Parts: sequence; C-alpha cells; structure tokens
Amino acid sequence: MISSFLRDIYYFFLYLFTYIIIINLLFLFLHVMLKFKIKMIRIPSMKKLYITDLDGTLLNQNASISLYSEEVIKKIIKQGIHFTIATGRSPIRIFSILQNIPLKLPVILMNGAAIYDIENQKCLSTVPICKTSFQRILDTEQKTNLRGGYILTQNNHLNGIITVSPTLLLQTYLKTSDLTLIHSNLEQKDEETLLYALYMDSSSQKLQFMYNTLKHDSNIICDFYKDVYRQNCWCLEITSSQATKYSAIQFLRTYGSYDYVTGFGDSWNDISLFHACDESYAVANASSKLKAIATATIKSNIEDGVADFLSKLLK
Repeated sequence: MISSFLRDIYYFFLYLFTYIIIINLLFLFLHVMLKFKIKMIRIPSMKKLYITDLDGTLLNQNASISLYSEEVIKKIIKQGIHFTIATGRSPIRIFSILQNIPLKLPVILMNGAAIYDIENQKCLSTVPICKTSFQRILDTEQKTNLRGGYILTQNNHLNGIITVSPTLLLQTYLKTSDLTLIHSNLEQKDEETLLYALYMDSSSQKLQFMYNTLKHDSNIICDFYKDVYRQNCWCLEITSSQATKYSAIQFLRTYGSYDYVTGFGDSWNDISLFHACDESYAVANASSKLKAIATATIKSNIEDGVADFLSKLLK
C-alpha cells in the first residue's frame, strides 16, 4: 500500500514536471514567433519633408550658406532625407546661392508665386498677379516714373527678367541675375503672366508712395523694406496675395505624398509656412510672433540653427 502511494506521488510529480516543461516551451515558442512576426511585419514609417526659409533662417549674416550648413544638408540629402527650400526670394539670385546644394525636390520661390523644379528647369505651379492689380501697378509706375524688374511665366517656364530704364541700384543688382535680362517694357499683353515685380531705389520717397498706393489692393502683397545687405537701398516687392507658402506647401505635400512636414523660419512670411507644417521651428533671431506659434525655438541663423537641428537626423 505504501509502495502504491509512493508510486502515485512519483507519477504526480512526473506529470507536473512534464506539464511545466510543456508550458514553458509553449511560451518560448510564442515569444519567438511574436518576435519573428514583429521583424517580418514592419509598420511603414511616415514620409517626411523638411523645408526651410533662406534669409534670416538658413542663410547667415552674409546672405550665404555656411560651409557647416552646406555639409550637413549634403549629408542628409545623400542619406535620403527629403529637404527643400521655401523662400521669398525670386529666381534673380536664388540659384547661385543654392549652387552647391544638390537639391532634388522642387523649391518654393517668391513666397509661393512659383514652385520650381530646378532639375528640369520648369515651374510646377504659378500664381500670377490678377489683371486689375496689374493695371494698377502700371498706373502707379507712371506717377513715380519708376521702372522695376519683372518676372513673367509662359508655358511653365520663367521668361527672364524684363526691365527698361531701371534705377542704378536695380540695374547693378540685375547684372548678377541668374535669369536672362530682357530689355523690354512691361506691356498689357503681359497681364496674365506677371509673377513678381521688384523696385529698388536709394531714396524711400517714391517707393513709399507706390507702397501707400498699392497696399490697399487685397489682390496683391506689397513688401516694402530697407535692404539689410546693401547700404542706402530701399526695396518694394509685389506678388499675388494668392501666393503663400501655406498653399505652396500643401501642393508639395500632395506632390510628394508627404505624411509629415517640418518647417523652419524667422519672419512674417513664415507664419503661413508654420501653419502648413505639422512641426515648426523658429530660429533664435526670429520675430516674437513667429516664436509664439512655433513648436520650439532653435539656435539662430548665424549659429547654423537649422543645420544643427538637421544634423541630429543623421545616422
């Protein structure tokens, strides 16, 4: 009877031990299979775009891209990170600034008046100044006897810079243009193709008059300012009010099928840029209004703030 009892105990523990081993093996098998499935079934990562303003943001105090920023941008592009530019600058001086950057994506120019494919040298999208505003600009020119430099588009291409009898400052500036100079008057036939008008003068008086006359036109945006890079130089730039960095980024988001956009900026024209982005960073030298709506503040433009941020993306 005792031997029968001991035999029962022996088989009990034998079954228990076998059960524990089987359970552990089962858990080990499930763990391995789960780990294997996680490796095999990868959740696709979001397609991201990084886009920056130029003046006051990526460019330094000399209106150029520092060697450090240049190297970082080259590395992130080589690594496959999607990067491009959204600037208020016109094509007059943009391509020479970016000549060492191997940009593969379209760039936003003139605050969204044109989205330009550098590789294929054509516009993907343009926003011309409307007819009524075009005529108002011509009439205001006549009153001041000032002539500007004008960028027109035709068949998705930039025609060059049209100008006749510009001021000495504008003439000097246009001599270094990245676009062909066309010596011709702005005419009525150009009314549906004008993207951008630029005026320069050593005195603010005439440009102030033009600005005061045109600023109430809701169909255009007039940017009147003293140039920070040249002494005694006043500028007036005119584009369509429908041309914004916001609408241009929405175009690029669809064009490139981007799930997430991160932007960098410093000034008033970057407010619409930030509103279009999922994440936005103001450089330390940015306006207080822009900092107020930014995700965070990064180092200033002269400290290579944008490049410093992007360098952290490198593997």
